[in-house]
Amino acid sequence: MTKAFEKAKERQSFLFNELAAQLNALASPVRLKILHFLTQGPHSVEQLSTKIDQSVANTSMHLKKMQREGLLKNETLAQKRIYSLAHPSLKTFWEEIQNLSLAHHPENIINSKEFYEESLEYPKSNEELLHLIKSRKLTLLDVRPEDEVHDIDLIYKKYVLHIPFSELKKQKHLLPTSRPVIVICRGRMCVMSHEVTSQLRKLGFDAYRINKSWFQLSNELQEV
Repeated sequence: MTKAFEKAKERQSFLFNELAAQLNALASPVRLKILHFLTQGPHSVEQLSTKIDQSVANTSMHLKKMQREGLLKNETLAQKRIYSLAHPSLKTFWEEIQNLSLAHHPENIINSKEFYEESLEYPKSNEELLHLIKSRKLTLLDVRPEDEVHDIDLIYKKYVLHIPFSELKKQKHLLPTSRPVIVICRGRMCVMSHEVTSQLRKLGFDAYRINKSWFQLSNELQEV
């Protein structure tokens, strides 16, 4: 073997070790929860600690581990440390590892029938869903909190009505009753969209949820 080949093999080994370290920085339910929320937008340590049900100190420890491996970045604003994804590709990565989990274990899904009296999922095909959204025959309702809505672009403004879960009862008059309401939230791992859909049905709305994040859905709308 040539010296060049041996050096290339050494480089390859180094890169496998680097990749293993990055994956290890995510190999924790707590750190996956952090990734789940940071895909929605930047958060302070305090915000994250509340959402993942951990102390500020423990949350900070996990964040630092993820940052050491280059997965996160942070900045200080008004004496608060704000963390965000180091690269947008982590959003795609989060969607893909959920796809992988479901491909190998289809039962790894939050099924509304297990917790509510009926199925809350939108029953029609994805192609029909996208067509009805584009033709404005559905109301696409984003119920994420204000601090998670950072991906507002022209497509979002065109198709989405944003009413945070905490404001839903006060602002339900903004929802048209003449067409179905499709609830979106943080994606497949979100439980809030189940609860909102159930509450909307009790209020008389023809409501459904979908197992998609806005990141995933917006990409699909752009491709149609």
